[in-house]
Amino acid sequence: MNRFVVIVILASLFTFTAFASENSMPPKNPKAQTMSPPSPNANGEYGDVKFTAAEARSIAETIAEGDAVIKTTVAEVCPKKGCWMNVKGARSKEVVRVTFKDYGFFVPPELKGKEVALKGKFIKHVESVEEQKHLLKDAKAPQVEIDAITKPKETYRFVASGVKDLTITSK
Repeated sequence: MNRFVVIVILASLFTFTAFASENSMPPKNPKAQTMSPPSPNANGEYGDVKFTAAEARSIAETIAEGDAVIKTTVAEVCPKKGCWMNVKGARSKEVVRVTFKDYGFFVPPELKGKEVALKGKFIKHVESVEEQKHLLKDAKAPQVEIDAITKPKETYRFVASGVKDLTITSK
């Protein structure tokens, strides 16, 4: 095979792999893979918290692609290591998945049920079948629920750069 063709194919595969990993499952960070959820910290702040609770708007006012500072209630936290959480959405029974920028910090399961302020960005996200099953498995969902996943789903996701537990802090 022509050397140029091989180089083009390899470059294309590298580009596709880099793009795909950026938009799918969390990075394969060995240290993060072995972590357990963090303990609650005394000031209730996680990640980059250079924002005030006063900046936060109700999630109902802000769901759209782009930067936002939102206020909502935590519905669920990943019990395995705190690497994601679901928060109450704009409508009854609606939840929004929250991940953490660059997989750079996690939150404790004790945030469940608490009001929080989050700074970050709403993005449209397509959850693959594999990702949906992985998330349900992490959440210890029944196997029947995991097996029922058969197609990708499009959602809004919030990628948080900082989280404040408003039951502790209102800065």
